[in-house]
Amino acid sequence: MSAAKSTTREVEAKFRVHPPFELPSLIGERTGAGSVDTARNEQLVAIYWDTSDLRLAREGVTLRHRSGEGPGKDGWHLKLPVREGRVPDAGIASRDELHEDGEPDTIPDALRDLVSPWTRTAVIGPVATLVTQRAACLLRDPAGNALVELTDDLVSVMSSGHVAGRFREIEVEDCGGGVAAIEAVGAVLRAGGAVAGEFLPKVVRALGPQATADPDPPVPVAVGLDEPARCAVRDVLRRNVRALVTNDVAVRRDLPDAVHQVRVTARRMRSTLKTFGPILDPEWATSLRTELKWLADEMAGARDSEVLLNRLLRDLDGLDDEVVVGPVRARLEREIGERLKAGGDRALQTLRSERYVVLLERLVDAAWEPMTSPDAEEPVITAIPAYVNAAWQRLAKAAKRLESKHAVPGDWHTARIRAKELRYACDAVTPIYGKAAKSLAKQAETVQEVLGEHQDAVIAADTLRGIATGRGAGNVAFTLGLLHSRQTEAAASAQAEFWRVWAEASRSRHRKWLAT
Repeated sequence: MSAAKSTTREVEAKFRVHPPFELPSLIGERTGAGSVDTARNEQLVAIYWDTSDLRLAREGVTLRHRSGEGPGKDGWHLKLPVREGRVPDAGIASRDELHEDGEPDTIPDALRDLVSPWTRTAVIGPVATLVTQRAACLLRDPAGNALVELTDDLVSVMSSGHVAGRFREIEVEDCGGGVAAIEAVGAVLRAGGAVAGEFLPKVVRALGPQATADPDPPVPVAVGLDEPARCAVRDVLRRNVRALVTNDVAVRRDLPDAVHQVRVTARRMRSTLKTFGPILDPEWATSLRTELKWLADEMAGARDSEVLLNRLLRDLDGLDDEVVVGPVRARLEREIGERLKAGGDRALQTLRSERYVVLLERLVDAAWEPMTSPDAEEPVITAIPAYVNAAWQRLAKAAKRLESKHAVPGDWHTARIRAKELRYACDAVTPIYGKAAKSLAKQAETVQEVLGEHQDAVIAADTLRGIATGRGAGNVAFTLGLLHSRQTEAAASAQAEFWRVWAEASRSRHRKWLAT
C-alpha cells in the first residue's frame, strides 16, 4: 500500500482578512484562553504541483513541497479533504496531511500513487509558488493546556521571481480544545472583521477561478421529473464515479473496508448500465459493463476471503472446547489467510494497472456525459419507473423459479443477484423519487441479505469440505465436520427465512410509484 512517512488529521478554520487587520485580544472568557505563547515567526516557501487543468485543486486536494519549518516538517505534503469534523457554517474543515521527505523536484512515489486516481493519465508539474510570512502562536487554557494554534499568514504569490499578488489569511487549528475552541476563537475574529464561511486552500486562492471550477469527475446535480432520462443516468454515474475515486484512494492508503467498497461501486455502476440499458448506446454500455465486471472480480478475492474467515472463526468460537480437536483456528487462518493476503495484493495491482487507468478515464468521461440512445430524451417521469419495474420483474421471476421442483442450488444465487440489481436501481433514483424508492430499496436489501447469508453458508461449507478432504487435514477434520454441519443448517435456515421476507417484499404497496 502507499503508506506515507506520517499522517496527521488536521481540523482548522480559515479566515480572510485585509492586510491592516489587527488581531483582537484572544484571552478571556470568550475564547477560554488563559494565555497566548510568544509568536513564532517563519518564512515558508511552498511549490504546489498539479495537472495543467488543476484536477487536484478543483477537488480540494493539495500536493506541495515546502521548506522553512525545519527538520521533520519540511518536505512533501499531500492534504486530502475528509468529511469528519466539518462545520461548514463556521468555515471549519478536516484534512489528512501525509508527509514524505524528498527533493523539491521529485514527487515521492507514495504520494504520486495516492493522487493518481485524480490525475490519471495527465502530467503533474509545478503550478504555483507561494512565499508565506507566518506568525504562529498557541492559545492555552488557564491550566496551560493547548487549545488551538493561530497562524497569521501574509502570502505572496510568485511569478518568474516577482510578486504577482498578495493576500492575508488567518488559520485556527485544533490542538486539543476541539471544534468548540475553534468556534470560540473564530467568533472573536469575526467580530473583529475577519471573514469566515469558506474553506479554500491557499493555492486555490492563488490560482484563481480555474482552481474552483467543477471537479473532475463532476459532482451530481439535482434532476427533476420533467428532465430527460439521460440526466438521471448521468447523475447516478457521477455519484458512483466519484465514490470509486474516493474508495480507490482509500485502498492505496490501506484503509478499512476500502477494497470492498471499490467492488461494490463497480457493481453498482455495472447494474446501472444494465437497468437503464434501453436509453444507453448498446455497444458503449456493454463495453463498460465488461470492464466493470473485470474490476469487481479483481477486487473479490480479498473481501470474500475476509468474510469467509470471520464467519468460520465466529462459528468456531461458538463450539464447546471439548469438541475443538487440533489446531483448527491456525489451520483456518493459514488456509484462508493466504487467500486474503493474495486478494489484497491483487486488488492493489489492479488499481495500478494500465487497464484500470483506461477504465477510469472512460468512467470520468461517462460522468460528464454518457453515450445514450434517442430514447434518453424521454422525460424521467415516464421512462425511469419502467426500467426499475423491469428490475423488479426479473427478481419476481427468479423468486418464482425457487418454487419450482426444477430449481437448482444456483438459482438461489441468481435470485440474490436480481435482488441486488433492484436495490441498486432504487438507490439510483432515490434522489428523484425519495421515500418511495427508498422503501422498495430497503425491501430488496432485506431479500439480498437473506440470500447473501445463504450464499455465504454454501461457500463456507464447500471450503470446509475442501480443507477437510485435503492433504494434512489430520486431527482437525472432526471439528471441520461440525463447522460444516453448522453451515448446512445456516443455509437451510436462510432458505426458510427467504419466504418470510419475500412475502413482505413482494407486496404491491412497495411498488405503487412504479405505476406513475
